[in-house]
Amino acid sequence: MDQLKETYLEIGLGDLVSKLLGKGYAFAYWRMPNTEERNLIVSLSDPEVKESINQLDPGFLFNRFNDNHPKAPLHIKADIQFKEGHSPVIDPRVSDSQLSEFKERLESDTKTQVQKKADSSGDHSAFERLVAQAVEEIRKGELHKVVLSRFKDVSTPENFSLTDFFDKICESYPNAFCSLTHINGEGLWIGASPELLVSDNNDRFKTTALAGTRKIDDQPLSELAWTQKEIEEQAFVSRYIINCFKKIRLREFDEYGPKTIKAGNLAHLKTEFEVDYGEVQFEGLADQMLDLLHPTSAVCGMPLELANGFISANEKYDRSFYAGFLGPVNFNGSTDLFVNLRCMNFCGDQARFYAGAGITEDSNPEKEKMETDLKMETLLSLFLN
Repeated sequence: MDQLKETYLEIGLGDLVSKLLGKGYAFAYWRMPNTEERNLIVSLSDPEVKESINQLDPGFLFNRFNDNHPKAPLHIKADIQFKEGHSPVIDPRVSDSQLSEFKERLESDTKTQVQKKADSSGDHSAFERLVAQAVEEIRKGELHKVVLSRFKDVSTPENFSLTDFFDKICESYPNAFCSLTHINGEGLWIGASPELLVSDNNDRFKTTALAGTRKIDDQPLSELAWTQKEIEEQAFVSRYIINCFKKIRLREFDEYGPKTIKAGNLAHLKTEFEVDYGEVQFEGLADQMLDLLHPTSAVCGMPLELANGFISANEKYDRSFYAGFLGPVNFNGSTDLFVNLRCMNFCGDQARFYAGAGITEDSNPEKEKMETDLKMETLLSLFLN
């Protein structure tokens, strides 16, 4: 173990990530919002499906969009933790033979190939037709909102550097949760999510309602004008969270917002909800709220069952981990899970970029398609330049 610590003490985290690529290990590399510190964890075994986060070992959770009720996130266990300028922290249950194999694999030139996933194409006109179909369904009166998504496949540029790309993301989106996650068979997922789903520590529980999208030009955030459609869309998400609190009979919470926030070159409406554990004793709140919140109306719609059914029947592709959730769990005394938005899946020489838009009875198909273009541009512009 001492040899491992000496070997990797002076290596930068970006270089370690480069060494890990194609070596068959699950790992997660992330930076929390409004911080500079980055963390890298490696699991020496395949991630396991977990149904409760309360008693999990420190690690990282990664959950698909459609793994819900009950949720079933994959848990990347922090067998080895790396932090810039520090010796690796190794779980005492890790054996010497596991560490020897890890070191040998990292230093070898052998790499496994990431398999590409076949899917239908992300046709622009098909998305607009789907939006029109959703608006027609909403106007019938039972479905109030549905979040529809699309994707775009892009060839990887020559001389592309994954770690340089991640550095650009962190620099461009300081307020976002920036992450790079690998699980065997799923490729690499990279994102800059502006939306907190669940934050839980000894002091407070937090969640947010985020909806509405406007491009920022030169005007101050305080001067951005929101349409009735965008205000109502954000109110749907806030009411959804409040109804989740009511289901578990929790009424002592603080609500802040909505307010306009910046996420790269886009603005959103955001409302924050907090529960102070000094005032409210509520065991297992994070687990209960995660079960109720995912998927939120910000990525699925309302009512949940009708919106989810419409998506399953009409979207015609697998969202996979897009619009799921991810983040560190029980790590340094805190669990912080984010909705997997502004993300892409990197598979070999192809990258798939995802984006969605909330559809209500006032939606315009062409404008909703333009909104998804703006959201994809978050990472796409950095990827191609």
